[in-house]
Amino acid sequence: MPSLSLPDYLLPHLNQHSTQPIISQRFGKGDYLYKPGDEAPFIYLIETGIVKIGSFGASGERIIYDILQPGETFGNLHYLDEDGVEFFEFAQAATSVDLFAIDYSFFRHQIENDPVIARWFHKVVIRRWCKAETRLLQRAGESVEDRLRQLQQAYSSPVSDADRKQHQILNLLSHQEIADLIGTTRQTASKKLKGRPLP
Repeated sequence: MPSLSLPDYLLPHLNQHSTQPIISQRFGKGDYLYKPGDEAPFIYLIETGIVKIGSFGASGERIIYDILQPGETFGNLHYLDEDGVEFFEFAQAATSVDLFAIDYSFFRHQIENDPVIARWFHKVVIRRWCKAETRLLQRAGESVEDRLRQLQQAYSSPVSDADRKQHQILNLLSHQEIADLIGTTRQTASKKLKGRPLP
C-alpha cells in the first residue's frame, strides 16, 4: 500500500459509481454499529477510537472476542454467505469512534481487481488470523496469569477517541469482557485482577 491512506488511494475510483461508496461516520460510546441479523452493507476502517467485536452465546450472553484500534478493519464481506454460513457478529463502540464506511460490493470489487488493494487486504486478514491463533495457543498452553499479562501488554498503549481523549483499552472493559478475551470465567478474571491491577 502506498503512503496514502486507504480512502485516499480509492478516491480515483469513486467517480465510476453512481452512489458514494465511502462515507465518514461517527458513533458514540456504547453505540452498536451492527448486530447479528442487521443488514450490514459496509466494511469499516477505524480512524480514531476503539471497537469491540463479539457475538452471542447459546443462552444469549454477550461474548467479546476482539478489540480493534485505529487502522483496523471489520465488517461482513458476504463471502461466508455464499457457503450458507450466517454472519453472526456485533460491533460496538467502546469509545467515541470516527471511521470510514466502505460499501462492501465496491470494496470486494477493488480487492478482486486491484493488486495493491488485494495485498493490503491480505496483510490485514493475516494479522487478524495471527492475533486469533495466538490467543487460541495461549488458551491451550498457558496459565490464566500469563494470558492476562499478555493481554495487558498487547493493549498497554493509550488510544485516542473521536473527541481526542486518551484511553487505556483494558480500563474500558468489564471483568467479564476481559475474561472472554483470555478464555476464563468472570470470577477467575476478577480474582486475578485484584493481584494485577489494570494500568
